Amino acid sequence: MKLKPELKTKCQAFSIITLGVASLYPNISAANGYHFLHQSATGMSTAYATNGTGSRDISAMFSNPASLIRFDGTRASAGFVLDLPKSRLYNATATAPYTDGKVAVSGTPAEPKQPIDTAYGAATYLSHQVDPDLVLGVAFGAPYAYVSEYPETAVSRYTATRTALTALNLSPSAAYRISPELALGASLNFQYYTAGLDTMVATTTTPTVATDVKSTIKAKDLSLGFSLGMEYQATPETRIGASFRSPIHHSFRGNAELTGTPANYAALVATAKQLGVTITNPKSRADFDISTPYMLQIGLAHKVNEQIELYANANRFGWSAFKNTHIKYSNGLAETVVDNNWRDSWSTSIGFGYQHSPALQIRAGMMYDWTPTPAPTVSPRAPNNDRWNIGTGFSYDIDKDWKVDVAYQYIQFTKVTIALEGGNNIPRGNLHANLDLHANVLMAQINRRF
Repeated sequence: MKLKPELKTKCQAFSIITLGVASLYPNISAANGYHFLHQSATGMSTAYATNGTGSRDISAMFSNPASLIRFDGTRASAGFVLDLPKSRLYNATATAPYTDGKVAVSGTPAEPKQPIDTAYGAATYLSHQVDPDLVLGVAFGAPYAYVSEYPETAVSRYTATRTALTALNLSPSAAYRISPELALGASLNFQYYTAGLDTMVATTTTPTVATDVKSTIKAKDLSLGFSLGMEYQATPETRIGASFRSPIHHSFRGNAELTGTPANYAALVATAKQLGVTITNPKSRADFDISTPYMLQIGLAHKVNEQIELYANANRFGWSAFKNTHIKYSNGLAETVVDNNWRDSWSTSIGFGYQHSPALQIRAGMMYDWTPTPAPTVSPRAPNNDRWNIGTGFSYDIDKDWKVDVAYQYIQFTKVTIALEGGNNIPRGNLHANLDLHANVLMAQINRRF
């Protein structure tokens, strides 16, 4: 059924202040781009090939709680991450909202440089062996961390300006030995998520920077999930691991606010009123539900000889659950529905470890990660695409109780193409652009056995 022109315009006007929230969904969910997997220096140095069963310290519990069974005594580990992305948005063109792509938008700078900001991360772990068949542990880290910032004067301003996402995760874990070969593990994942999103809003169909209003969204939620895992020592040289991380359902309770000159806000209210929409307040509730995907993982570690180990890992991410996001307001605006149509995705990695001396192990690995984001929904907030990860690093045993790990990783995204037009993009206007993105990531980790 086709809408009459006047009714279609009214429906679009309901979304006039949803621009920031409507772009939130792809970012919270951007696992292959911004799921902060850098929770273990061992894993990072092999491009995560050791995840699942190959890690040599208790940070292994992040990817598989059953891996705890391999660590005796009482142990502690802490890691710190510096993520240095390099990005450039170019060939950007945009059109004004509600103009069917017929009115061009101008903006500066023509090529925003470094819109993806430096990210910092940390992860800490504790474990205690209760008896030879039971080990308990707890992990605290940030599996999601991301900031991007585009100028409020750029042509992309009606789709995205600033994005800040952080998830903090607390995971008590336990591993139990069923037999000499088999161990099972489980953990609870308490996840606290905060999100901040800014977007510029056009107040007319011939907008300029001088007539814009700013939309700011802030939201947060605390929720719970779980992880299950197993490790099986198939032979003295070969170990297999598998784990499942459940989805975590977040019911965000946030606030939206419009800020700008009194004249610009009045123009926005007047335009909406002409279309039968009454904006009662520049401030509003902004409530919506989002779930992170499940993660199904399998890992393999094989000791070739006293010096060489080989690792392999595969991950399945359950992104296909993300179809629509429903956003509800409290100031007279109707519910907004955001279409995403993400698909399940895979990542695979291989790596090796070389025991150079009794104290020093050198590692390297590579991973290919397929994007879950369909081309028509790629946004400057979440400039996702397939990517390569190449890692290297080392472990050094200072003595029998202290060990240090250092890792470096290079991440190269396939060129990102942004082509947003029609449908839910009508309130934001069309946006076409390219984005180049790569990153250098460093991690240092200290491990202590008491």
